[in-house]
Amino acid sequence: MEQRQAKRVHLFQRVQVDDGTQKLETFCLDISMRGILLVIPENVSWQLEQSLKITLTLESGGVIDMDSSLVHIDDDVVGCACDSMDFESQEVLRGVLESNLEVPSQVNRELAELISFPGGKS
Repeated sequence: MEQRQAKRVHLFQRVQVDDGTQKLETFCLDISMRGILLVIPENVSWQLEQSLKITLTLESGGVIDMDSSLVHIDDDVVGCACDSMDFESQEVLRGVLESNLEVPSQVNRELAELISFPGGKS
């Protein structure tokens, strides 16, 4: 797999996905400030660049809402790039990353990149 700029953390978590026509439940496999890797739900025909609204609710009660675009489709997983995320979602995700990264200070750099990223918003 290619070398990614954003550090991803493994996070096996149930997520809700709204693809514009239906709301589905699937699983997150990993996440970063730049995107998320999902298990493909059964009987979907998603296409590259399709917009997906992803909602991940943590056991702690925190919620990450991510507007994303589908950037790659593999056998049983899809990679989604984060197009935008509200400030509260960024803070929840930051906490997840900080608690799972070996070098928590790396989160600050990635958050700064996301904020300056054209699709990112605060």
